[in-house]
Amino acid sequence: MIHFDTTIQRRLLALGCLLLIMAGCRKTTYNVIPEAAYLRVFNSLNYDVDVTTKDQPPPFLAMIIDPEYDAAGLVTGGKIVGDYLDQRSAYAGPYPANAGTTSYRNTEYPGSKKVLVGPIINGFNLSSWAQISSGKHRVLFYSRPISDAPFFSLPDRDRKNLLVDSIIDFTAGEIYTMEVLQKTVATQYPLPITLYLRKEQFTKMPFSDTMLYANFYNLSAEGYAAANPRANPSGIQGYLNANNKCTAFGDTMNIYYSLFNDDCRYPYVDGAPVGNTLINGFNNLWLGTLVRSHVAGVAPYYSIPMFAAPDTTHGILSRQWEVFTLMQPGLSPFPGPVPVNAPNGMAGANPKFGAIGCSNLGNDGKGTTSPLSRRSVPRIDFSDLIASCWLPNLIRYTASGSYVQRSFSTISSIEIINNRVYMMSVQRSYPPPGNQ
Repeated sequence: MIHFDTTIQRRLLALGCLLLIMAGCRKTTYNVIPEAAYLRVFNSLNYDVDVTTKDQPPPFLAMIIDPEYDAAGLVTGGKIVGDYLDQRSAYAGPYPANAGTTSYRNTEYPGSKKVLVGPIINGFNLSSWAQISSGKHRVLFYSRPISDAPFFSLPDRDRKNLLVDSIIDFTAGEIYTMEVLQKTVATQYPLPITLYLRKEQFTKMPFSDTMLYANFYNLSAEGYAAANPRANPSGIQGYLNANNKCTAFGDTMNIYYSLFNDDCRYPYVDGAPVGNTLINGFNNLWLGTLVRSHVAGVAPYYSIPMFAAPDTTHGILSRQWEVFTLMQPGLSPFPGPVPVNAPNGMAGANPKFGAIGCSNLGNDGKGTTSPLSRRSVPRIDFSDLIASCWLPNLIRYTASGSYVQRSFSTISSIEIINNRVYMMSVQRSYPPPGNQ
């Protein structure tokens, strides 16, 4: 039997304790990019691939920042690569939606890509924005085939369809939203493309936790509304499902909002009813004027109360939902749930008028095609529909503290792009669920 000297035992014990203390006190270093800016990117080329667009490049992109080339001038790499950039989703929420996805398609950058992301600034979680070093960068976007092959593994001929080539100077600490847009419908081929960059300001502004905030952009292609003047040719059937497709909105529109009681529960279940009763005092209130433009700049945020209806939950749960009615100058909304004198209400929407419903019926932008959902699309009778297209509620619902569902306000940007509407929301951090 082997016996250790007690002195040696004491020394070994002291060494083990020292190692444990060192491990417990180890400094954790977080990876950050010095003087970083923050970037979120959307592919907003939303044309359908059909017989009229068959000669256009697929709206499926690869983003290359600070490209590298071979001797023949063919792009072979880049400091930042955002591949498989698919058409954006109707809803871009406060937190990354693609985390853990197994699909090779990304509906935004960074999306599911494993990159350094933004921190929490002024209470806003910027994990949907990627870090990028400040200063000047060359930004390229290529159209690429829809496949799971990486961009740089594609044949040479498929790496030459350059859509955008731009130099952008990013300022340290600033938050940027970048979009690839169709510039005009005047030229059919080649497809006219523009790169849109907005420097967000929401981390620098005062917001109340009991108010909802929204601003509006019309980023449609120049001439799109004039080229698509007709109402939805499918009539009522085209509006019975809760999706973000619609007919074009005019280039200059006045914005009004109304608030309704009794939104359906979240998350949406097919067939769940949505109320059509207006909240007293919140019928067609004027907000401002929206003008179609690709000029960068932050639109004003409009505030809307989150608890407009009488509240019996002491500020815990609000079940209101919102409608934004857009009308060309010279038209004024009628009082009531459907503010237009037109056959079938918003089923007859055209560039002169339309309405965006923000309800849990929008189902985080997924919409629904179930026949059961047709019973729940809000209308005042069988045909008079209240809204012409749909986005999620401005109110977010989640478990918090001891509550299974609690209402939280958002700061949202609603964008009209050709015949689609989109929403991007941010919100402050909220208390996590407690032990039940």
